[in-house]
This record gives sequence, structure tokens and C-alpha cells, in this order.
Amino acid sequence: MKVYYTKGPTLIFGLLFPFFFFLSFVVGRAMDPATLLPGLLAMVVFFSATAVGPVIFPIETRAHTLERLISMPVPLWCILIGDSLASATFCLFSSLIPFVLVCLLMELSFIQLGLTIVGIIIGSICFAFFGQMMSAPPVDQTSTIMMITTMVKFPLIFISGIFISLASLPEVILIIALFSPLTYLADLFWASISGASVFHPFFDIASAIGWTLFFVTVSYLAHMRTLERRL
Repeated sequence: MKVYYTKGPTLIFGLLFPFFFFLSFVVGRAMDPATLLPGLLAMVVFFSATAVGPVIFPIETRAHTLERLISMPVPLWCILIGDSLASATFCLFSSLIPFVLVCLLMELSFIQLGLTIVGIIIGSICFAFFGQMMSAPPVDQTSTIMMITTMVKFPLIFISGIFISLASLPEVILIIALFSPLTYLADLFWASISGASVFHPFFDIASAIGWTLFFVTVSYLAHMRTLERRL
């Protein structure tokens, strides 16, 4: 896992992107931490969880290590779970800094802290499999996969209640946001940190779990379809 954590695309898309996105939004604005921290935490979870998965399959395809795993034999679902756990672990460590900021700057109850921790864990798993799903095209260049994932991730950032709570979004944008998996994680953090959520936290958690199952299924089916073209 350590090999993939130090790759350029992982560090750029998993750490630098959320930092500079957040910095560009914060600089020059006197904003309350309760308005800033939910979006920061959701963005870090989203970017870091989707940073490792799209790197692994192209590198293993290019290095022909995937052939060795398949011939051992190792079932595809084991490979996907292992890669997703690597992504989720990277996400959990990356989320420590914003989580500590939340604990220091906000006076949260045990229930709020619990909801925040649950959101980080579920979000890391959900978007780890999202990253696996996006890495299904049978290419051996990480730049190709990163370009595809970036085209999908960037629009989600702006419609999912990251910079503005869902309660403040126009009705048309809110309807579109319902089709984004990131919406429910962001809304959960808005609920646990500032209390400005649209949905009940249990609904956000259930929706995130539902999206996770969807990504697991689609990821497995997509990789099954493209696996032979990688060998």
C-alpha cells in the first residue's frame, strides 16, 4: 500500500487538490468555522478516498503484476476489496487533520462526534469503491484514469453542498444534488457539525450505504468485463 500512497497522482489529487480548493474558497472571507468545516471534511474524504484506487489498476496493468495475481489465483473481488481498503485507509489518515480541527474549533456533543466519525468511515469506504469503479477502463496510464475521474469529481464538488449547505441551495440545484453520492455525506457533516442539514442523519447514512453497495456492484461488474483486456 505504501508504494501507491507516495505516487504523484495520489498526493496531488488526494491531498493538494482539497487543500487548494478550500484555500481558494476561504481566503479573503470572514466565515464562521461552522460554515467552513463541514465542506472541508467532506471534500477531504471525497478526494482522498478516490485518489488511490484509480492509480492501482493502471500501474498493475503496466507492470504485469495483475496477471500474477489472477494466475495465483486470487478472485477479482478480493483484489477489489484489498485495493479499496488501501484507498479507505489513506482517506482515514488524511481526514485526521480536518477532524482534529472540528474537535478543536467546535463544541460538539458525543452524538455529533459519533455522527462525524461514522460519516468519515462510511464515506471512505463508499468513495474508495467509487474510485475503483472509475478505474475500470483497461488502460495502463494513470493520467488517463485521473482525467476521467476529474471530469466526474469536479462537477460533484459544486452541486453537493460542499461550499454551501443544501438548505441554502436553489431548488433546481437541490434536485440535481439528490443524484450525487457526495450530497449525503456533505449533508451528514452539515448535520453533525453545524446542524444545518436538509435530511435526517439516519437518512444520509442509509443513502451513503446504498451508494456504497451500488459502487461495489458496478465496480465488480465493470472490472469483470474489462479484466481480459488488461492481461
